[in-house]
Amino acid sequence: MLNAFKRRFRTILQRFLLLAILGAIFMLVVSYMNLEFCYKIMSQNSLTYMCKKYKNYEYSGSLCEELCANEQSFKSFKCPQADMGTIMFTAEKNGDVYAVKLARHIKDDLSWINSQGIQVYPKIENFHHIVKMHITLTYNVTLDDNMIKALVNQEIDKNNPHQMLNFWRLFKDNNYMMSKLYDEDSLFPTVLGSCGPYYATENLNILKTEQSLLQYISSDWQKRLKYALSLMEFVFKMDEMKPEPLRMCKMKISNFGVTGDKRIKYENAEHVYVETKIDKRLSDGSACEDDSDCNFHYCMGKCDAKTLTCNGLQQNNNLQIFCDKILKGGGLFPGLLASAKTPKNLMKMVKNCIDPSKFSNLHVPDRPYAPNTELALRLYNEMKRLHKVEPPKETMAVVGAN
Repeated sequence: MLNAFKRRFRTILQRFLLLAILGAIFMLVVSYMNLEFCYKIMSQNSLTYMCKKYKNYEYSGSLCEELCANEQSFKSFKCPQADMGTIMFTAEKNGDVYAVKLARHIKDDLSWINSQGIQVYPKIENFHHIVKMHITLTYNVTLDDNMIKALVNQEIDKNNPHQMLNFWRLFKDNNYMMSKLYDEDSLFPTVLGSCGPYYATENLNILKTEQSLLQYISSDWQKRLKYALSLMEFVFKMDEMKPEPLRMCKMKISNFGVTGDKRIKYENAEHVYVETKIDKRLSDGSACEDDSDCNFHYCMGKCDAKTLTCNGLQQNNNLQIFCDKILKGGGLFPGLLASAKTPKNLMKMVKNCIDPSKFSNLHVPDRPYAPNTELALRLYNEMKRLHKVEPPKETMAVVGAN
């Protein structure tokens, strides 16, 4: 019987080792394919294509001159860091790392065909007006004519008016526009230049926070708490933006990064909107059966029970999303405070932050899932207090527990 047990144990061990080896080989193959794929996009497609368009006067912009006119000025071309999906590749110049990105494709066109069958583009002055109206309607920001000209950088060649299509593509890209409009507020990566629909920003170093089940018993709780405090301050800053708050309908730990001078910024602004814009989107009158049908990613909508249409304001806010997706997390991607070291009283505050609708004194009026300022300050102050003090063992609990 003992020999049978040994044989069975040896068989199980051999199978485990075989699976481990196959898993390691699979990961190496995937990593190699990803590197090759990224390298081909970087060297053979993006950069070569960009410079070809620039030489044919189809693309314009300061980045064209930097990348194409003096190719030796850039070095250390690399694939982007994990989860920085908006970046195509990075390159180094004079010690600074540029993150090169591509604006989203757009369907609308600025040009039209006249009666002679010739493609016609707006005059530069009219294009400035189009850009100005777009920014006003989309971001509730009014810029004077000089600022509009500075935004365009006067880089459109009058002999090649089709170049403005690429600028229009940039202005329709939320990542690009958020970085330009809120540059002084240091919320998103600074734009360093553009070339057609491509543009470069400063590169961010993603926060080193390993998301795995092992963190429930890890010893870096204080480090995670420090990250949580820094990210919470960023969320507060988004709520203080003028002329109106910015709402984040997607929020991931891996999209937060740090600049060279240690400032926290958010890499992907694709799903960041001004408050009136997201309220309008969530109350567009589309058909629904329950509230979840009106949601836009993490931004929660409201379904009218009588008309069965989406017609309510955003029901939650940035803090609720932060508590749910960043502090608590779930499944294979636990949040920053998902640890056996999280005190019970802090766990309770996080849960109230995720669902403050049961307490009228904890949520914003007309937004039942939006934690109010009082709850936000209580949570922040408690985290601040615990940052320097290791909580006693008898009060520990797991934030992710039900």
